[in-house]
Amino acid sequence: MDLKDSAVSDTCELRPVIGLTDGLAPADVETLTVNAIRLHRQLLDKADQLFQALPEEYRTGKITGGVQHLEYIEAMIEMHAQMSALNTLLGVLGYVPKMATN
Repeated sequence: MDLKDSAVSDTCELRPVIGLTDGLAPADVETLTVNAIRLHRQLLDKADQLFQALPEEYRTGKITGGVQHLEYIEAMIEMHAQMSALNTLLGVLGYVPKMATN
């Protein structure tokens, strides 16, 4: 599938996240956001580990498919889906909360 053939917007906000957080205290939204940042870091690390474990031909795109490559793709999809929720939470919160880097 070519991206030019699909309707992709420049922004991605998840309306259910906006609705679920409506009326929450800012401290609660910040807690959800910090937890989402931590989860995103874990998912990113997992996807990176799976990518690094791929044979060179897969990492360069010369070969695609197979169980190991699909595990990496699934991890990337999970990470990007969660990133959409995180971006929406950051939009609701209105700022990036301070937190430890690890």
